Amino acid sequence: MDGRMEGFMEFFMYIIGIGIVIFLLSMLLKKKKIILPYVTCGLSILSIFISLFIGGWEGLGLGYISFCTLIASVINILIISIFMKNKLSDNQESGK
Repeated sequence: MDGRMEGFMEFFMYIIGIGIVIFLLSMLLKKKKIILPYVTCGLSILSIFISLFIGGWEGLGLGYISFCTLIASVINILIISIFMKNKLSDNQESGK
């Protein structure tokens, strides 16, 4: 693999892995599926700000994982909201 793209595969694998975990855990919640991605989004933003004050390699690692979690939770918010919108429209059509 080319040296310029080194590290991008890890970045995307972290996002996919964290995203799958958030999605599966949020599917366990029956009515409030969207709450878990919002909580993880808020916690990851808080962790990014905390990582700025830690400094050094520890802060860099915390910021990296927090950024991956933020992206994964935003993607999950979009996916779950689309599922909920489709489910709501299906329920309204079947009720008519």
